[in-house]
Amino acid sequence: SYRPRSSSLVDISNLPPSGLRLHPPSFLSFGCICICSPPAATMDFSSEPGPKMGCVIRGRAPATSLSYHESGSHLFVASEKDSVLRIVDCLNGGAPTDRPPMLKLQREGIRTVQSTHHGHCVLFSPGMNDGVPKKNNIYYLSVHDNKIVREFEGHSGVINSISMSPVDDTFLSSGIDGTVRLWDCGKSGSIGELKLPENAEAPLAAFDSTGLVFGVSAAMASGEGYHINLFDARNYTVGPFAEMTTTRHDIESKIRLSGSTPERAYALSKEEWTSMEFNKSGKQILVGANGIALSIDGYEGTVLHSFLTEAGSSGTSQSYPMAACFTADDRSVICGNDDGTVSCYQADSGLLARKLRGHVDRVGAVAVNPKYAQLATACTNTAVWIC
Repeated sequence: SYRPRSSSLVDISNLPPSGLRLHPPSFLSFGCICICSPPAATMDFSSEPGPKMGCVIRGRAPATSLSYHESGSHLFVASEKDSVLRIVDCLNGGAPTDRPPMLKLQREGIRTVQSTHHGHCVLFSPGMNDGVPKKNNIYYLSVHDNKIVREFEGHSGVINSISMSPVDDTFLSSGIDGTVRLWDCGKSGSIGELKLPENAEAPLAAFDSTGLVFGVSAAMASGEGYHINLFDARNYTVGPFAEMTTTRHDIESKIRLSGSTPERAYALSKEEWTSMEFNKSGKQILVGANGIALSIDGYEGTVLHSFLTEAGSSGTSQSYPMAACFTADDRSVICGNDDGTVSCYQADSGLLARKLRGHVDRVGAVAVNPKYAQLATACTNTAVWIC
């Protein structure tokens, strides 16, 4: 068994030049003041002057999910409370000219959005109605005409993750029903299913950057940590080729090293993981939970660093999942905070490099452009930052 590694970080060929883009009057009502981000392979948060807010897309409810298209040209913004999907032109900083800027998904609702290889189609999971999803299905949506192309049925519980393969039209989903399913955008039924042991809880699944490997995490029944198993995407039926364990004690120890009180460290170490992603090289895995994010060694399963959210005006920071992601160059970790700030950490040392300010409320979603030196953060409003 082996672990494939990514051979390159960012493709910056054939990118348009940077520069100021002026908006037609119709874009001003969209709430944008923007410049195009310059093409760059790295994102440096330690040097001055630092990232600048390029545009702001106004919303009416908190954003729950952000997803860039692989081309870096468009950003999809999901808002669960008002069942809205917004689309941002990341090069011009306003409403796109080739598709609607906003779609209302009142019937299905929307909670999580995942871009696909098709520029005009996305995957999304349904929103909640009094804590219960309208359906436990995944939808394949054409944003060009706001039509559901395909509905993927199979999960019997809430869907907690969707991960698109970077190399083809397959994608992974996981649910609280204890299953991880593999799908193809062109087929209605699942093409594969992993049933976790009955004592495994809260599974998450994600492809790595090569698409050759995917990881599955699940909580131990005893509450003493998490299992992380790595699978060969081409031969997953034979079982994982690597099995790792991240213990609660290891998590608690790293949190206490960051200066947290013993009581808070213990409470945070028991929080349920809500998100998981690999960095480009596959050497680290980033998981999010209520009030905290953890970077984990991609080969050993040990905790490398802990990132605690900054408390909001209420003084508490454990009621919401922490939004966190790697930058495309693997150098930084971006975390949204309850106080409306965005923390930019060095991925290798775990030290804070910079804090971004500008949001008026909790930052509940973050994403990094895969092609440009640009990142997006969202509270009720979505900000696109030029790095």
